[in-house]
Amino acid sequence: MLIIFSIKIKLLDFNTFSFIKFVFKKNNKMLDNQTSEGINETSESKNNNKSKNKKIALIIGVLIVLGVIIIPRLWGKFNKKEVVCLNNQTQIYEKYKDAVVLVKHTYALQISIKGSEPFQIAVDDNSFEEKTISGTGFFVSEDGKIVTNHHVAEPWKYNETKDDDFIELKNHIAAVLPDSIDKKDYKSYLELHWNEYYGEEGDYSEGEEEEEKMPATEATVANVDSSSVSNEVNDLISENQSDEKAVTSQIIYTKLEDIEIVPKTVEVSVALHGSKDNWLQCKVIKIADSDEVDVAVLQLTSEKLPDSVSDIVDLDNAVQDDSSIKPGTNAILIGYPMGMQLANTRRGIKVQVYEGQINKESDGVSVQYNVTSTHGASGSPVFNECGQLIAVNYAGYDEAQGYNFGIVAKHAMSLVE
Repeated sequence: MLIIFSIKIKLLDFNTFSFIKFVFKKNNKMLDNQTSEGINETSESKNNNKSKNKKIALIIGVLIVLGVIIIPRLWGKFNKKEVVCLNNQTQIYEKYKDAVVLVKHTYALQISIKGSEPFQIAVDDNSFEEKTISGTGFFVSEDGKIVTNHHVAEPWKYNETKDDDFIELKNHIAAVLPDSIDKKDYKSYLELHWNEYYGEEGDYSEGEEEEEKMPATEATVANVDSSSVSNEVNDLISENQSDEKAVTSQIIYTKLEDIEIVPKTVEVSVALHGSKDNWLQCKVIKIADSDEVDVAVLQLTSEKLPDSVSDIVDLDNAVQDDSSIKPGTNAILIGYPMGMQLANTRRGIKVQVYEGQINKESDGVSVQYNVTSTHGASGSPVFNECGQLIAVNYAGYDEAQGYNFGIVAKHAMSLVE
């Protein structure tokens, strides 16, 4: 019995151990499964969080774009400032006199041969001298942007040389510059030989003077056979001319199409009302695409509005609908006609104000008025009786006053935008 009991106990112990072992394995598997499930849930949670963060970031980005760019534009479009009408010419002058500036533009012509770097030559020809023109402009932004005329920003495109494309200068260069000259010697060669273009005419005039003196000499030599001498002289002249032609025919000169005249700005600057001939440096930043829209935008190189300018010309309040500008309504111009000649006073540079009337309806580009204007007033702002910008002065007739024109304000607005 004891043997059988001990065997049973052993069997029981073995079965118990096997059962316990089985339970432990089962528990371990369950724990492993729970752990892996927990890890999966954690990774899924992390992925969900990342997805949520991306969505939140995208929403924030959209809100920023709406808040910074789109909403202000819509707000500005549908909630414009109420126009405060100024009472008279004096109030308009007082409000905008500091915003209107005298513009000075100095430029010169340079030469480029066969695509060479443009260079300037020092010769006895005023075509290559520096030229300075004056005009008017007015501040339209806090970062120093100035509206003026295209012909003030690029004066060479509107003067008498525009039509012939500097053809006379090109002909001159082509006549004296051999094609064989090296690029580095273009400048020095042209400066040395520039006046050879006029050589034949000069020799001809000297020959005429000598012929005038000949009769007195001939009278003292009576025994000389004049006909034989004349024949010999003619033969010599003919031989010399043929030799010169042979030499000249061997020289190949620069082609016209290889010559380019390049206008270059030397300096653009503006002076403020009340300043003592102090000039602030500018740069040209925009030009109207169409030649008939004579408008351009300058900007101070400092990109900062001067402290003395408290009121800019607000383009948001300008008259956009030029069909509303009716003949007979007042037109007030603030500018610098005649440039420094009228602007310079004992108390510094002073802007002037002139008043007239609209004479003709706008054609969509320009409007006509009888406000006094002349050279130097190009680029002046023209206001209505409320002080709203209606045009940018740009042209008139030298022969008579009272026939002047301005580019309607909408073109300046679109260019600044």
